[in-house]
Amino acid sequence: MGVMSTTDVKNESRSRLPRDERRAQLLSAALESFTTAGYHAASMDEIAERANVSKPVLYQHFPSKLDLYLAVLDLHIDSLVFSIQKAIASTRENKNRVKATIDAYFGFIEGEGEAFRLLF
Repeated sequence: MGVMSTTDVKNESRSRLPRDERRAQLLSAALESFTTAGYHAASMDEIAERANVSKPVLYQHFPSKLDLYLAVLDLHIDSLVFSIQKAIASTRENKNRVKATIDAYFGFIEGEGEAFRLLF
């Protein structure tokens, strides 16, 4: 078995992923770019590079930077809302609901800090 060249490694990392996995990869790269540079300074070129895909692949999934940005926001706001709804439904006592909700909120911040920065 031979040693892989840099080109081989690049091609292997750009290999065809299932659509859902590729989308998750792109959303992750976009989250990094948007939180680091902000919406206006982040570029589709940079996001494609972070995701290790070509720009046309990025545009196959998201027709514009705004569509990509909104998809990132939707993903993470859905995660936060789900956590809070789960916390509220975890008990019938209001005192415990408040505690569970606060714990869910701070758990989101701890677990998804980059997303928190983007959302708020």
